[in-house]
Amino acid sequence: MPFSVWWGVKFAPGGHGTFFGFLNSFVHIIMYTYFGLAAIGPRMNKYLWWKRYLTMIQMIQFILVFVHSFQIFFRDCNFPKIFGVWLCAQSVLFWFLFYHFYRNTYSNNARNGNLLFAVCSPNESLIKDMNDVSSKTTASEMREKEN
Repeated sequence: MPFSVWWGVKFAPGGHGTFFGFLNSFVHIIMYTYFGLAAIGPRMNKYLWWKRYLTMIQMIQFILVFVHSFQIFFRDCNFPKIFGVWLCAQSVLFWFLFYHFYRNTYSNNARNGNLLFAVCSPNESLIKDMNDVSSKTTASEMREKEN
């Protein structure tokens, strides 16, 4: 975000590029509200049922930014097309990253403790070990297991 905003403000301020920052600001207000409530402690857990929907809102944000940025290729709005390419590519990348998180966190397999690590690694035993770790295993238990 800082990289995109700096380039946008420096070379194409105002107009088309403001949608990205404007929408992202509202999503971050919702995000930081969630994080603030979560930081209060475990007694707030009953109010944090909407984490899954927060991720969905973020994914919708990326779709909206993509659609909004993609329109500059069909309309003459005097906005640099390279910024449109950058914003579209960034939106697609982030959408897939958040989709991966959503699928691994909220799918039935994840809820049953079968984590879906889709790591591109030649070390298949590492991925198997990561998937075999129980969700109830603590960090200290994992360190003891390593030693």
